[in-house]
Amino acid sequence: MTPETTIDGSTPTNRYRLPGIEREGIAQLSLLETALWPLQGGILLSPVFETSYGFTTPAGREMAHVTVRSALGLQPIDEFVLWGLLGATLRKPQADPLLLATPYWMLRHLGLATGGYQYGELRGSLLRLATTSYQNTGFYNPETQEHENVAFQFLSMFLPTVGGTGERVDNDRCWRIEWNPAFFRFCQMTGGNLLFDLDLYQDLTPASRRLFLKLKDRFWRSKKVFFNVDDLTINGLGFAASRPLYKRKFDLLNCIHELLQHGVIELGKGQTDPKDLFLKRGKGSYVVTLFQGEYFRLPLAGRTTSEKNAISDDPLYEPLRTIGIDQAGIRRIFETKTRGLIKKWVSITDAAMHEKPKGFPGFKVSPAAFFMDAVQNDRLPPDWVYAHEKKVEQDQWERNKAAFAKTEQECLRRYNEARTAGLRAYLASDEGRAKFKQTYESLLELTKRTEPERYQQAAHDATVARIEKLDFQFPEYAVWVLSQENAKEKSTA
Repeated sequence: MTPETTIDGSTPTNRYRLPGIEREGIAQLSLLETALWPLQGGILLSPVFETSYGFTTPAGREMAHVTVRSALGLQPIDEFVLWGLLGATLRKPQADPLLLATPYWMLRHLGLATGGYQYGELRGSLLRLATTSYQNTGFYNPETQEHENVAFQFLSMFLPTVGGTGERVDNDRCWRIEWNPAFFRFCQMTGGNLLFDLDLYQDLTPASRRLFLKLKDRFWRSKKVFFNVDDLTINGLGFAASRPLYKRKFDLLNCIHELLQHGVIELGKGQTDPKDLFLKRGKGSYVVTLFQGEYFRLPLAGRTTSEKNAISDDPLYEPLRTIGIDQAGIRRIFETKTRGLIKKWVSITDAAMHEKPKGFPGFKVSPAAFFMDAVQNDRLPPDWVYAHEKKVEQDQWERNKAAFAKTEQECLRRYNEARTAGLRAYLASDEGRAKFKQTYESLLELTKRTEPERYQQAAHDATVARIEKLDFQFPEYAVWVLSQENAKEKSTA
């Protein structure tokens, strides 16, 4: 996974070299092989996105099939939040799969505004990511250094609510993000992650972001890379397959213009127009060649020392100040105690302060004294913590289940309406009227004997039910959902 030279014999670009950046994002390499979700975003009628990519093994060329399931759908901002918060978690030595920080700190780290709307946007993004699962039949596991069939989720979220009563999230307290252990290990391993400039990534449009990360990985191996345009635009960037190739090629050209402006790529020798980067190989077959830009050849600038070393930039700084620890105490804790221990007792103290959990007797002196005593003496968590955490997880599971059920119920409602309308249209057709007359007459004699008080209505109802079951043709629910998704893609193409 780490060759000393590229195919052309030159020294490879260091994938971890970040010229003069302020904020770092970290992405998982195998996830970058394909789009994570179609670019139109939003709630699809089908909660499943399927795509694929090829990879080389000693036995030859193989295909990996990727399935992403998201009941709520994914938005373009979700990948930015995923990679940005993952970078925030992994930037500390000996990082553990837990990010404990206020939403204000998360927004500030991501470079987003901190108004009321942004808190809701961040909350919605975390909910969508938490309810998304990823499956890959050819995932490269950097631990075993083999391609494996894997399935996992990205994260779990635990957002405190006002008064601990559920529903309304408390934006002034710490939010807890727990990364899936397997996913987190994949992102920690050398050969499994890609470090990148989060500021540049934020400036790009969603499609250009995906292309930038692909190039950031591939330019490490070669200064010139080739992509099949059809495969890149559909599987790699997430454009709708129903969108004509010439339109997807135009969209890709817009991405290329954007990356040229930022110096990520450059034109080849003798080329004067981005269109020169495309080569037609046959009818409906194009290859695009992209050349490493000046961005990757900039001298390595010193990172801002104050930004990296200031304790006030640490995600645990604000929670500790809220507990009542002064700056000198915070610095001493950071220098002498492990982050896992600090996070554990910040979470326990925060819950004790705001939620008054069952079994908690109250602070004898103050929250700060409670916290310092526990951390300095490395005490075991009190018994009430376990019952409280179980209750919080149960409440979160029920909210996630309710959100999924609401989406599914709406989809079922639309399906039933469409099926009922289709049945009415069939009964109004020549074929439907003939079937109704034939069936009705045969059932009328039966209902006269079985339900004499309402034999005509009974015969009518039985006829409609029989026609719906035997003669009326309408797609099953899953097929109908897929057809609606395709129709939506065509309308947006």
